[in-house]
Amino acid sequence: MKYYYGEIHERNGDLEYDTPYLFNTKKSPDKHSEKVAMEWRGGDKSDWDAQEGGYWSDCSLIFNHGWKQISKEDFDVLAKYLSVIGK
Repeated sequence: MKYYYGEIHERNGDLEYDTPYLFNTKKSPDKHSEKVAMEWRGGDKSDWDAQEGGYWSDCSLIFNHGWKQISKEDFDVLAKYLSVIGK
């Protein structure tokens, strides 16, 4: 099992913000973080906008803003403060 710190980037009109989260997986972290972005506001594959490179949710665009592998020790500490999505 590997441990990761990921970020979702949302563009909502003039507002843009990042939301950090944690996840662990034995599978591809790229696939996992892309699925998190797609489902962030209840979306699915039909919400994908190839031109923008993100998923539409009402008036917001949601992007997978990447991930970084972290140690189990860091994961355990950060899990006290951040959401763990998809163990």
